[in-house]
Amino acid sequence: MKVEFDINVKADDIMNYKFYHKYHSLSGWCEIILGLMMLGLGVYAVMHQDTMSLTFALLALLFGIVFIVVIPLQLVTHSKKAAASEQFAKPMHYLLDESGITVKMGEDEAHVEWNRVYRVKDTGRCILIYFTPTRANIIPKNEVTDKLADIRKVMTDGIGRYKVSIK
Repeated sequence: MKVEFDINVKADDIMNYKFYHKYHSLSGWCEIILGLMMLGLGVYAVMHQDTMSLTFALLALLFGIVFIVVIPLQLVTHSKKAAASEQFAKPMHYLLDESGITVKMGEDEAHVEWNRVYRVKDTGRCILIYFTPTRANIIPKNEVTDKLADIRKVMTDGIGRYKVSIK
């Protein structure tokens, strides 16, 4: 069985990948918890200035804002920059078959065998095909809705059910 389709990756899809990858890990959750703790500590320190210094309160608030606001804004900015790059300007043609995944963009073509696929995840909006723990190809589900069942079947046959998580 083989499945062919064309996709265009947009800034929202890249942002979905970046947020999924960042906040579905222990370090991402630790950043959120640490940011909330720092904001809480900063507010507490401001309210109790008689026992805590204003410098400490401002530093705690600053670090809380960095973790809760600045880092997610950086993810959004990097996503928009990446979407504007030449890499995502042209549509990508995918061919999934028994031998692996072939991606063609313009004149460039790359083939990856199934045994080199690390895992496949579903973010709800996109399918992420990881080749390493941090590098993935993004397939927007809204562009392949009619072929999702076939994609799931080919991937499950190729790399095994335990590595494929597509809803």
